[in-house]
Amino acid sequence: MLRIIVGLVLAVVFGLLCSFARASEIPIEAPVVGGSRVPEGKWRDVVVVIARDAVCTGTLIASDIVLTAGHCVEAGPIEVLTDTVDYGKLGGDRIKVKWSRAYPEWHRRYDIGVIMLDHVARGRPRKIAAACTARKGLVAGALVHVVGFGLATSGGDDHNTAMREADVPIIDPTCTMDSACEPSVAPHGEFMAGGRGADTCFGDSGGPVYLDTSEGPALVGVVSRGLALPTAPCGNGGVYVRADKVVAWIQSVTGTRIARTSCPGRADGDDVEPAEDEGGCVAGPGGGLGVGIAAIVLRRRRRSRVASS
Repeated sequence: MLRIIVGLVLAVVFGLLCSFARASEIPIEAPVVGGSRVPEGKWRDVVVVIARDAVCTGTLIASDIVLTAGHCVEAGPIEVLTDTVDYGKLGGDRIKVKWSRAYPEWHRRYDIGVIMLDHVARGRPRKIAAACTARKGLVAGALVHVVGFGLATSGGDDHNTAMREADVPIIDPTCTMDSACEPSVAPHGEFMAGGRGADTCFGDSGGPVYLDTSEGPALVGVVSRGLALPTAPCGNGGVYVRADKVVAWIQSVTGTRIARTSCPGRADGDDVEPAEDEGGCVAGPGGGLGVGIAAIVLRRRRRSRVASS
């Protein structure tokens, strides 16, 4: 939902590097809008993505690969913070970004990107839900699980830095009902979920949407942006990119086979889309992309959720 924190953000020191968050000494007790805080060790695959001028969430899908949003890569990732449930406190494992790449024309197609880490992370990578798993699970009314480090109020005006989680209902499995949906990948390239007070918010961009399977929770979606509703910025639901749609591209640019769920009667490769063009935006420490956050927001004409300092 361009779910990064937009607006005033104060640097919080992580050793030698400052991450970005709005200052507060008041503890937040209700993370993810309508959700709850996450206890230590529960979602060790969920990480904080620290960029030059933004903070995002991401998911470890291989020992040294993080899946996040394309607009988070556009922001210039510098470090990833793992093994933490609150990036406003000291602790966790800071890993430098080796390189990052956004999906080709992410702002008009799939809003996803990958980050290659400088060394392996300690958390256990999360399986991506195969297309057959996603088709079975992504039905209207079904609950999916969102996790992230974003803000926790419908107005996006709190100071949360803690990991939080919530169960949200799927409201449109094909993402064809709202103008925020991307026509070039519709139907089935994205889905809509949340609403009635349960939602992701600024700072959750790139974070995971989990679907319960027989193999445990699987990554079925990536947080992208909010709906095109002229109301409160968070709490009304959002648009999520289907993770299974980009597995072939991820494997082509990383050279790593990504673990997915399996379905009875189907070979592992049956549900993988043909490899896409391997282009995209590459960023790294000190690398400039030449595109400001404001330009991204204007180009997409969707509610930005970028965390800038």
